[in-house]
Amino acid sequence: MKFNAGVQLYNYMETFYCCTVTSAQEFESVVSEHMLVYVISGELDVLLHDRRRHLQRGQAYFIRKDFKAHKIEYPSKDGTPFKGLFLQLKTPMLKKVMREYQLGNDTGKRYSSRSPYIMLPDHPLLKGMFRSLESYFDTGQYPSEQLMTAKITEVILTLVEAVPMLKSVLFDFAEPWKIDLGEYMEENYTNDLDLEGFAHYTGRSLTAFKKDFMSVFHSSPGKWLVKRRLKEARHLIQDNGEKPMDVYIQVGFKNLSHFSTAFKREYGVAPTRMLSQARC
Repeated sequence: MKFNAGVQLYNYMETFYCCTVTSAQEFESVVSEHMLVYVISGELDVLLHDRRRHLQRGQAYFIRKDFKAHKIEYPSKDGTPFKGLFLQLKTPMLKKVMREYQLGNDTGKRYSSRSPYIMLPDHPLLKGMFRSLESYFDTGQYPSEQLMTAKITEVILTLVEAVPMLKSVLFDFAEPWKIDLGEYMEENYTNDLDLEGFAHYTGRSLTAFKKDFMSVFHSSPGKWLVKRRLKEARHLIQDNGEKPMDVYIQVGFKNLSHFSTAFKREYGVAPTRMLSQARC
């Protein structure tokens, strides 16, 4: 169990998590395995580009692996803290269940969208599944490893039964899996990843990543990332009136001085000066 200001997190086997927050908290990270998210109480906003999906008590979504999860968790209007369940569905376990239960992804109905988020329906099987998962943390006693393995198996089978089209996502183990590079970079350019990291999460070797990147963007990854981050920074400063010291990390820079130098080189004016001009 870990505590931060306003956050209480239970973590079991780096697979099963229960998070409670008493004040608004924003989280952003790359998800390396498929994950289920269920809102027990409070509210949750899931962000993707300029779209925002709002979830309340009893709602759930599925997030694909190798995408950036950007969410805001906060108490409901009556002050009830946010409480959510997060369950990773790891590749070895999915392969084991597929093999033992002779499951395949040839359902005939497939998810055509490459959106990382898939909203789950209000299905009685899913409701019962999430209630049973919640009970583990209510008792204050972690399940055994054997019981947890059985529970995750039950979760996978329940998902397949309630949402058959998820089979095409859960049991897609093709490697390397080349996702759309342009779409991925536009969604994830602010991530704190080196080029090897971006290559990995787009299903490419570093050499293939650089080659494909040049074909899509007609620029090297390093130059494109700097320009794209600066463009977003200018928007946040000039149009939204945000302070440079609040913006540079948000858009993916690690150092304020480096950000300010690159910004002035690109736009001919320091970010603080642009903010002053925007306020006039």
